[in-house]
Amino acid sequence: MMKSYVWLQTSDGSIQQVEQEVAIFCPFICNEIHSGMGSSKNYPIILPPRVNPPMLSLIFDYCRFHQAPGHSNKERKSFEEKFVRMDTKRLCELTSAADSLQLKPLVDLTSRALARVIEGKSPEEIREIFHLPDDLTEVSCASNQCTCSVCFF
Repeated sequence: MMKSYVWLQTSDGSIQQVEQEVAIFCPFICNEIHSGMGSSKNYPIILPPRVNPPMLSLIFDYCRFHQAPGHSNKERKSFEEKFVRMDTKRLCELTSAADSLQLKPLVDLTSRALARVIEGKSPEEIREIFHLPDDLTEVSCASNQCTCSVCFF
């Protein structure tokens, strides 16, 4: 039996070919296939901007594992635990890419992993982990033109 393939274009403009049986695990891709896209290199499915080649590769690793029949719950749990062992930045990118492709089970998995990263952390520690600025700085209120509810008299 011959495999069917789908052509995909990632955010950097590169075009990749992937097995259709794997790609259809992503609802976004499945919907595009049904609309006639992805049938050739000349008509690839244009993936959302947040889906770059490294994230697409990870997503398809996840899909290939879950597409294969016969895995026990223990095997799935082990695969998923190892799968989300990555730095926080990459985990955030993967969550965003999976969300863009509407792959809810992977979004749930990566979101749980991110929740474990911030569990029990202070707001300052969370800002440091995600490289977020402290949005309540004195600089913003020191201009004497501030109209926030704290400074507005």
